[in-house]
Amino acid sequence: MAGCTVDPLVARLWFESVDVDMSGLLDAKELRQALDIGGLVYSLEEAHLFIRAFDSKGNQTLNVNEFVELHKFLSSVQDTFALYSRGGRALAASNAAQALGRMGFTLDPTALQAVLRRFDKANTGMLDVTEFLHACLFLRTAARAFQAFDTGRTGRVELNFNQFCYAASYLA
Repeated sequence: MAGCTVDPLVARLWFESVDVDMSGLLDAKELRQALDIGGLVYSLEEAHLFIRAFDSKGNQTLNVNEFVELHKFLSSVQDTFALYSRGGRALAASNAAQALGRMGFTLDPTALQAVLRRFDKANTGMLDVTEFLHACLFLRTAARAFQAFDTGRTGRVELNFNQFCYAASYLA
């Protein structure tokens, strides 16, 4: 994944500025406020997606370390999009494999096309930055769900229908 450093002290102060109940955790509303303060404007629905993708404890909140990981991820998405869209407003499908690869996701052509179809809402063959972000969030949550069942780290899993439904429920 593309590199991004976040000063831990700055992140902690940023985090604490919106953690008004001093719980050490941010819910979706607090997260959205924190992102707004940082000039990162996302909807409440997107804040919920971020929590789903970065909440390692399953408590529907983010701790400061998860918040820092989210910030790194968002910076990486922005940097990768700018690089592969060549500073433009849209990422061509022909560059999507490289961009997703830089984010840590390698897909075969069939899976890549399915992901692109899902997130290319206007069916233009292009992804804007929000669509690219949502594709990356989907792949991150898909990878986490897959890894939960791939305990032997073989890259293969066998699921019954209930397990499949469980895993699918986590996808962004």
